Amino acid sequence: MAGEQGRNLTAKILAVILAIILWLYVMNEQNPPVEATFTVPLEVRNVMSGLVVEDAPDTVRVKVRGPRSIIAGVMTKDLKSYIDLRGLGEGQHNVRVAAAIPSSLNLVEVSPDKVTVRLDTSISRQVPVEVRLTGSAAAGVAVGKVTARPEQITIEGPKSAVNAVERVVAIVDLSGRQADFTVDVPLKLLNQSGKEVQGLTVYSDKATVTATLVKGPSKKTVDVKPIIYGELASGVQLARITTEPAKVEITGDSREIEKIDFIYTEPVNLAGINRETTREAKLQLKEGIVASQDAVTVHIIVGTKQ
Repeated sequence: MAGEQGRNLTAKILAVILAIILWLYVMNEQNPPVEATFTVPLEVRNVMSGLVVEDAPDTVRVKVRGPRSIIAGVMTKDLKSYIDLRGLGEGQHNVRVAAAIPSSLNLVEVSPDKVTVRLDTSISRQVPVEVRLTGSAAAGVAVGKVTARPEQITIEGPKSAVNAVERVVAIVDLSGRQADFTVDVPLKLLNQSGKEVQGLTVYSDKATVTATLVKGPSKKTVDVKPIIYGELASGVQLARITTEPAKVEITGDSREIEKIDFIYTEPVNLAGINRETTREAKLQLKEGIVASQDAVTVHIIVGTKQ
């Protein structure tokens, strides 16, 4: 009797093993493992206070493997990818990309598996808003006064980008204007070369510009004269100083316009200059007088003292 029971148990165990093998075979045939690649947003974790991340990619590719039925139901939101910047300070870093996936899947690869990011100090500063006029008002009409609100805005972001901003400009098109007007204008953050600076937080990305238009002839083209101060570097002397442009068009009350033959720049500091240099300088304009541009480029040419 015992021998028969032993044989029955062995037979049952073999039957279970055969059933498992058959199930695995059927599952592999009917629901084979497959691979799939997903584009997943890259999270940035544990950035030290006072720092901001630059150059990190927005997404990475995550390849996973699992039964076809499960892969078919996977959505991008089910997968996570991230970089951990805990303890990293200012500068450039090469960091590993990690991924978190459902337990029913196997991770095949993350591409790229490492990324290079830059951590920079976050700062803010206030910058005046300048109005730049383009186009021409209707015949016989000129600009009397232009104001912008707010007069200055706060910009915030990586130190290198914030410090690159030379001016904040609101560009207003006068084409065809015949009467006073108020308009909301997007602001542009420009560097020294006049190119737009991206990637900053701007507290008020628009300015409300109000322009007063006056009738009568009130346009005139005048010379620009730079004002300078400060001592050049030892061993050099000023050879020539020019502005670009050399002349600007001014508009305003005709009685005031008649009195103006040239426009001064704000003072430009020459201290320490020892080679050819350019500086941006705003124009000094009387109340009610508007120039075709608010600032000019001052070219400073130096030579060796004899």
